[in-house]
Amino acid sequence: MNGRVGVPVRVRRVSSELRELRLRSGLGAEEVAGALGFSMSKLSRIENGQRGLQADDVCALLGLYRVPAQRREQLLALVRSGADPNWWQVQAGRLPAMWPDVIRFEKEAIAIHNYETMFIPGLLQTSEYIGAMGRGTMPDIGVDELDALVSARLGRQALLSRADAPRLEVLVEQTALERPVGSPDIMYRQLRHLMNSAECANIVVRVLPTTLGAHPGMEGPFALLEFANQPTLVYLEHRGNSAFVETAEHVAATTLTLQWLRDMALPPEDSVDFIASIAQALT
Repeated sequence: MNGRVGVPVRVRRVSSELRELRLRSGLGAEEVAGALGFSMSKLSRIENGQRGLQADDVCALLGLYRVPAQRREQLLALVRSGADPNWWQVQAGRLPAMWPDVIRFEKEAIAIHNYETMFIPGLLQTSEYIGAMGRGTMPDIGVDELDALVSARLGRQALLSRADAPRLEVLVEQTALERPVGSPDIMYRQLRHLMNSAECANIVVRVLPTTLGAHPGMEGPFALLEFANQPTLVYLEHRGNSAFVETAEHVAATTLTLQWLRDMALPPEDSVDFIASIAQALT
């Protein structure tokens, strides 16, 4: 895990969107820099999250890209609060509050470490499992909303099939593997998918058996995202409310917890065998 000091998470988030907006606009970097009187190096630093952002610069870019007023104000608010440590939001819809931001940061990560206690880690869920989870946790969800939820969560998984896919390490509690989500057939296919995923060179699956008793992971699930040129982020999610934690002491504490859990979990090969035994029982 890197311990470098870098650009705050809010600024990184805005920089990422500015780069995407330029690409979407069809404008080249030289055109944008020329139109706004920026040097090419300045525009590069802004888009790559290598420097802090000035509200005037961001406002000029958003105007050039014709960003709607409401979104423009949201991004400028992030710039103005950019020096504040950590970033927390409250859920407003069916998806977690920071869902688009999670997807952006996962795409930029070189490694993702995810520990889960209650369900199969999201990046390795099947569409059937996602649907059954949605119906179980949100009994009032409509068909169209459920379809949108499944599509959104599956779309997030596309990064695992890229040529430059990040390394993914998932640690999952035995109870999550045994909890029936949907029919036995759905659970069987989900467990088989987990086993098949573990055969990929960039994916490691580890199981924490219930026999461990009390352990550091009982404080709650988390994801740790590593980047090539920026500090590690911790992502936390609870009942749809989300937070990115970037302060050094919290990242260090989560990194230590990850190491403890990794040491306590079954080795990868034994973990796959353990999952296979649970799947076999479902047949």
